[in-house]
Amino acid sequence: MSELDSGIRREIQALCAEGYARYDAADYRHALRKFYQAWTLLPKPQTDYSEGGWVLTAIGDSYFRSALYEQGKEALVSALHCEGMIDNPFIHLRLGQCLLELG
Repeated sequence: MSELDSGIRREIQALCAEGYARYDAADYRHALRKFYQAWTLLPKPQTDYSEGGWVLTAIGDSYFRSALYEQGKEALVSALHCEGMIDNPFIHLRLGQCLLELG
């Protein structure tokens, strides 16, 4: 597992907090913008960081809430490849919901 610089980690957390505030207001489009801004701060390969899993889960969940199930599926499948995320039950739940909606 790779460790992020503490400053970058704080920036990611701040952007995600803004994203979750927009998500809670059902403004998923603007939530996605904040989550993608957080994603761009992660060094490559992003899957080496647990923060990448947090961000991709938020992105996938926002797509699900926006009824953009294919995009949600892609983000959530990617989240499972991030450090420490394979056993995250929420990712599996939301991925299953996307797959159900996609038939």
